[in-house]
Amino acid sequence: MVRDIHESLEIPLEEAELYVSTLTGGGCFAKDARTKALAESLSARGMLILDAKGDSYLAVHPRMALSNLFRAYEERAVRQRKEKRLLVDKLTLELIPLLPGESKGTNASGPRGGRTGTS
Repeated sequence: MVRDIHESLEIPLEEAELYVSTLTGGGCFAKDARTKALAESLSARGMLILDAKGDSYLAVHPRMALSNLFRAYEERAVRQRKEKRLLVDKLTLELIPLLPGESKGTNASGPRGGRTGTS
């Protein structure tokens, strides 16, 4: 289960382990700096919350926690796809002038800006 959370939703293995152990153990006391950092990261992801006293973390219900993770994963994927689309557009505009006879996106050597050669 831990490995599935890690691989499918792209969170660090240690965070997946801490979430599952907090879920099954009923809570997590962040006694050392490393555990506290992992718990804070999971809290930022919407997977752990501080208890009312503020001294331990509780696991968010899996329906909400995994939904939060998937939403973040989906937003990241959309953002990456948009960034790649912008890169493709930019590279296209930079590469077109490198073609022989190209000027402002048209082939000046062909009739009416068309490509030369056989179709």
